[in-house]
Amino acid sequence: MQGKSMIQFLVRTILAGCLFCISAVGTAATADQDEHAIRETIRLYLHGTSFNVQDEIKQAFYANARLYLDGKDGTQWQLSGPEYAKLFSEEKKGQFNGRHGRLIKMEVSGKVATAKAEIYIPQQGVRYVDVFLLKKIAGNWKIVSKSADREPATARHARKVLLVVSNVHQYPGTKINAGNNFPELAYTYDAFRKAGYAVDFVSPEGGAIPLEMIVTSDALLKQYLYDSDFMWALAHTRPVAEVRADEYAGMAFVGGGAAIVGVPDNKPLQDIALRIYEQQGGVIAAICHGTEGIKNLKLSDGTFLIQGKTLTSFPDAFLNKESPIYKAYPFSAEGSIKGHGGIFRHGANGQSHVEVDGRLVTGMSWESSVGVAESMIRLIEQ
Repeated sequence: MQGKSMIQFLVRTILAGCLFCISAVGTAATADQDEHAIRETIRLYLHGTSFNVQDEIKQAFYANARLYLDGKDGTQWQLSGPEYAKLFSEEKKGQFNGRHGRLIKMEVSGKVATAKAEIYIPQQGVRYVDVFLLKKIAGNWKIVSKSADREPATARHARKVLLVVSNVHQYPGTKINAGNNFPELAYTYDAFRKAGYAVDFVSPEGGAIPLEMIVTSDALLKQYLYDSDFMWALAHTRPVAEVRADEYAGMAFVGGGAAIVGVPDNKPLQDIALRIYEQQGGVIAAICHGTEGIKNLKLSDGTFLIQGKTLTSFPDAFLNKESPIYKAYPFSAEGSIKGHGGIFRHGANGQSHVEVDGRLVTGMSWESSVGVAESMIRLIEQ
């Protein structure tokens, strides 16, 4: 190839590559915008139906949308969006009517999307799972169809707990991967869900988080690895800036290598935890290395939350000091607790060990996950 032709070829190649990159960035930006717009549409539906705001409900639905609902005696009930909005009293606009709703899943495919929400109405003893079909029409995302499944519920179903996770992928100054402990996530989540509680995940940055210790030979871990609602929640953790403390009865800091970085010094997370604990009388918990997330919590009187309290976490006695992780990033959860005035205890290796001191609950390792959740539930329901 002659010199001039080679230069022209290279220029065309570079330009094509740049156009591809610009197109890819534009596509990603559009996807983010669509996801945000869909969330806003579902938010309008959830808020409008919980606070009797007909305009918000109408705004969420396409004018010709169809709703397929269960009527009395097993009959099927069909409504349009405007007809459905009229079920909510305009005279009580802005008043909470007892409906607790939250988005639990969403999937976008071009100009169509599906979404799923949970609706709890404890006074009526019912729980609904709403499933939506949405379409982008004239640049706006609208619900074009909705159906719902109804099942019995209790007052527990209106209670929510917050599980804290980390966005950090590697230990500082190393190339060694870190993650959030999957068994702790799955077992804790499962215990709360079986008790009827709603569970949200929060991380400093929001979005997808790294995971570690995924063991598919464990039946429950395998179940949740392929549970699309659970994995969607881990891929779309709530950023701390979007979390309201007053929605939660308890907050638990999950362990794993990632838990010791990014979470302990996050002031907004600390503020949420302290509000739940001090102002709302809620429960604070941590599992294994999740205790790093609570070590810096200071009460309104200036003392550390853990000062003088009995806690557990992963003990130094069970550390493998020959492991590449420890050699690259030596760390002691036990030392952190003692350094902030906590009283440290631990149990047998590989066994559940839980410490409860007032409204503070800690677990030694992932085997303690269910025990931590059950202890939190007992305290919340006292």
